[in-house]
Amino acid sequence: MVQVRLTCSRDGSFCSCCGKGHAGYAPSGSDIVCAAATVLLRTVLQVLSEEYGASVLVDTPEPGILEFSVQEGIDDKSRLIYASDFLRAGFESLQNEFPKHVAFTEIIAE
Repeated sequence: MVQVRLTCSRDGSFCSCCGKGHAGYAPSGSDIVCAAATVLLRTVLQVLSEEYGASVLVDTPEPGILEFSVQEGIDDKSRLIYASDFLRAGFESLQNEFPKHVAFTEIIAE
């Protein structure tokens, strides 16, 4: 199962995200659920770091785990809110369609 934890601030701004595990929907290399989760995570990571110029801390301690958090560099909070909205919508949709293969949780940081 792919487990995704999104952490946002009270105003909805993206703080961090952690995705781990494998969906187990199909064999490795042809698992559409894993591919969808990977695209969601990697797209937000790439846009935050390359397009928006954020300082992003990335950790991939082992295969099947991707963690990243914004450290600084984005003055326009609406971009961070959009990153959260994008991940939330994508993973809620995946979780609804594939509940045995995707678990999504959201945490509001204090």
